[in-house]
Amino acid sequence: MKLFFNRFFILMKRSLKQPVNLVMLLVLLLLAIIYRSIPASEKSMYIPVAILCEDEDPRMKESVGEMTKMNSIFHFYTVQSEEELYQEISSRNANTGILIPKGFLAQESNSSFDKKVLLYTTPSSLLTTMIQDSLFSHIFRLKAIDFIHEYISGSQLYQDLDMSKVLKQTDTLYTQVRNSSEIFRLEDSSGGVYNEITREDKLDIPVRKLAGLFILTAGLLGISTYLRDSEERLYLRMRGMERYSVQLLHIVSCILPMALISWPVIWITEGGNGLYLLGRVAVYTLICVTYAFILSLIIRKSTIYQKVLPVLLVLAILLGGVIFDLTDSSTGFFRILSMCMPVYYF
Repeated sequence: MKLFFNRFFILMKRSLKQPVNLVMLLVLLLLAIIYRSIPASEKSMYIPVAILCEDEDPRMKESVGEMTKMNSIFHFYTVQSEEELYQEISSRNANTGILIPKGFLAQESNSSFDKKVLLYTTPSSLLTTMIQDSLFSHIFRLKAIDFIHEYISGSQLYQDLDMSKVLKQTDTLYTQVRNSSEIFRLEDSSGGVYNEITREDKLDIPVRKLAGLFILTAGLLGISTYLRDSEERLYLRMRGMERYSVQLLHIVSCILPMALISWPVIWITEGGNGLYLLGRVAVYTLICVTYAFILSLIIRKSTIYQKVLPVLLVLAILLGGVIFDLTDSSTGFFRILSMCMPVYYF
């Protein structure tokens, strides 16, 4: 056991002297310092909502126009076709999409309301209930008086009265009640900029993905040092489990320092539950160790490995989302391929 730990600490000390490992450790520490040094900027939170209004009723078009001019957390804007609406949602330019069908406003209260307003959302859509409430309030302003007129016109109570005068008086009373200060309503804020809901924006750095890439890279470099040592006959007398343990020590001694630095760096930049994050880093480190160990059993020549290593690193960068993620806008092939890289699971 003493020999095991001696080997481990010697290999770890050796790995920390490698320029590549030192650079990766310094980059993570530098990112944490930069993140803490730059103050968060407070910005108003806007949620874009795309509207396609196919209803040709002038009142509906006017109401949609009012919504686009609202000074609120929701930024309503119009699109010209269903294809454009779907594109805005799929590209995440719009948080939510609204489709108002043709003839919607003309439907009577006793109809089956076959023409319904459609709300398109994604798993990342925010405050959809409030968006529905805002839309409903505008539709209610237009449609409520129509429902009242339909009720009065069809009621036996007002048959002996002048219907035009009754409806005119109803309109006056309805307007008074609707505009009353005693009625609760969601008001648009006044002023040039909506600032009722704000968020803190920090520098967007893919620290987690970068740390994941560095942990994987350290493990792959551990294989490289093992293969070189093995070809120099340093482990010629070792057999069976002893040789496998040295193989594993090479990988762990390179990965462990990177994992230990990555945990506080990710915690500083992302926050959250420290223990949960520690567990996640530990599981990912175990995945990388297993991945590297299996790879070292398959490739036993350093000359071959030196040719494979750049390919593995490029795939990890492209499929792991460090710079950009091919899986976001690609076929299922890239997604399946990315699942073969440990960075995908971090």
